[in-house]
Amino acid sequence: MKLEKSIKVWHVIHVSLFIFALYLILKTFNLQFAIPESESVTGSLFLIQDKNKSNDYVIFKYNSIDYKSYHKDKLFIKKVGCDSGQHLSVKDHKVVCDKKIIATVFEKNGEGDILPSFYYDGIIPDNNFFALGEHARSFDSRYFGLVEKIQITNSARRVF
Repeated sequence: MKLEKSIKVWHVIHVSLFIFALYLILKTFNLQFAIPESESVTGSLFLIQDKNKSNDYVIFKYNSIDYKSYHKDKLFIKKVGCDSGQHLSVKDHKVVCDKKIIATVFEKNGEGDILPSFYYDGIIPDNNFFALGEHARSFDSRYFGLVEKIQITNSARRVF
């Protein structure tokens, strides 16, 4: 009985020390993580990095139209689907970047509500990009338009 209590106490001490060491490592190297609130990107944990890192994912402050529960100033994690200087066409339910189809545009969301429309055909201006979620029904630039790069707060790398 005494041995079992002793083992439990040591187990709690080891777990506590592990958590404390992990905390020190995260603080020392200023590591931050993000967990997406939706299924718009593949992955359940992202390492947040400086915004000048070259990654596929960016974190930006959404301050476009207020649609449903997507309120202004909410942070989004998305991929850069089409960047400044590239030709983008959003029409006829297709998103085309430099002659490659990258997404489909839906008229209604999964609940049957009509989605906002965004139409575009031209070169993406400097300091703008087309944000694209990986889920087919992601709420992204297909519906709210181009994002200014100044809205990017960080880049992100998928951990898992």
